[in-house]
Amino acid sequence: MLLSKFANEVLSRGAEALLPHNLSQDWLTALQKMADDFLDLNFQNADCSDVGDDVDPILSACVSEILSHRQGGTTEIAPDDLIKKITIYCIRITIETIRRESGNDMPPPTLENILDTDQLAELSNVYPDMAGFLDRVCLAKE
Repeated sequence: MLLSKFANEVLSRGAEALLPHNLSQDWLTALQKMADDFLDLNFQNADCSDVGDDVDPILSACVSEILSHRQGGTTEIAPDDLIKKITIYCIRITIETIRRESGNDMPPPTLENILDTDQLAELSNVYPDMAGFLDRVCLAKE
């Protein structure tokens, strides 16, 4: 039911609608809960090699739609790479939640860089607290 509603309200508007700063507050809150659940389930310990594939279908749909847009309609991706991209998307959701709550003016991602680690590394240089978070989710050494 929630996936259907999400498809009608967000996915139907295209990949641009999936950028966290373009989500309504209600959808950002819902995706933040999904992101928290995914990150908590997969990154409770320091073992980066033991990341599972238990992902909410909405998060998978978001990442697949963005990848499809970036790759011209195809989404050929290895399962491990997909999980990494979902992890990055979850972090982007968290950053947007923090940005809205704090009024911080962190630059929003684009469709071209939302699933890349380069901008996250740059942000962690500006916001040192983020470096520990990236380390926790196994993205600090990318």
